[in-house]
Amino acid sequence: MDEQYGSDKTLERYILGTAGLGGVWRPVDPRESVKAIIYALQSGITQIDTAPAYGDAESFVGEAIREWKAETKTKRKREGEAEGEGESKRFRPQLSTKVGRLKGYASDRGNYDYSHGRMEKSLENSLSTLGVNCIDTLFLHEPAAIPSGEIQQAVKAMVRFKEQGYAKKVGLGGNYPPAFKGFIEDGIFDTVMEYNRLNGCHLDALETSLLLCVKQGVDFWAASPLHMGLLGSQFAKFVAQKPDWLPSKDIATACRVKLLADKWGFSLPELAFQFIKKIPQPFKIVIGASNQTELDNTLGYIKAPPLKEPLYRQMFGALQNKY
Repeated sequence: MDEQYGSDKTLERYILGTAGLGGVWRPVDPRESVKAIIYALQSGITQIDTAPAYGDAESFVGEAIREWKAETKTKRKREGEAEGEGESKRFRPQLSTKVGRLKGYASDRGNYDYSHGRMEKSLENSLSTLGVNCIDTLFLHEPAAIPSGEIQQAVKAMVRFKEQGYAKKVGLGGNYPPAFKGFIEDGIFDTVMEYNRLNGCHLDALETSLLLCVKQGVDFWAASPLHMGLLGSQFAKFVAQKPDWLPSKDIATACRVKLLADKWGFSLPELAFQFIKKIPQPFKIVIGASNQTELDNTLGYIKAPPLKEPLYRQMFGALQNKY
């Protein structure tokens, strides 16, 4: 297990997701969201993921980066560092955004347009809002929502955006249907980000999409490490009244994990993070928060000592219904 993907001595493995900070889950205070993003950067987070569909997240990210750059520049001057020294490396985190799903404030109600013209307009607006000329990773948002007859043209548009220098890398942002497997095998996409398929409630990606990505040399990002809150602040609420989108088997798995957490003296989200960060395969983890307090808690879980091997094995058993 190497340093980046096992020991968590740095935060390079972790990407700040901004759906919650953008107001998708509930209304947010814009200033507090900006402050939380700045706090993440100050704490060592080097990558931020956003999207037009994440409410006002892109605006908050753009503002946070501007303020952080100004603050860092002032600090460098006070410390006597030469102007421009290390500026490009220090002053700009890696950024990813998405095209295809349009701006909105509700996770369960999406509007989509995968035409080349609309995606290009969306991308140009994102670049302007974020204050950059090129995005590090551009995702095709929610590939499962693309009508089968529009898949080829959407993929061609993504390739074109990369060729034009709008994006350094292109990826699939969301759980993809079988029709996209060939594009991954052909090397079209550099990154795959999935949600709810590799966390303390599901291991589906281990033998499928993650395995494929490792084989093809494609980066894999695991989003929603707390399974949309089931392994965190929404556990009691979801157990009492299951949301329509949440399978009953996921509730049962979360209850088994909760028993383990209680037995070993962990909080449920702490155990969930400790478990996923110990999985030795090479993947990155997209963390989410709705405010600075939640973010601070998550950073604490990330920096905690590694999970003991017996509990790690018991977690696998719980997820496979053997516990």
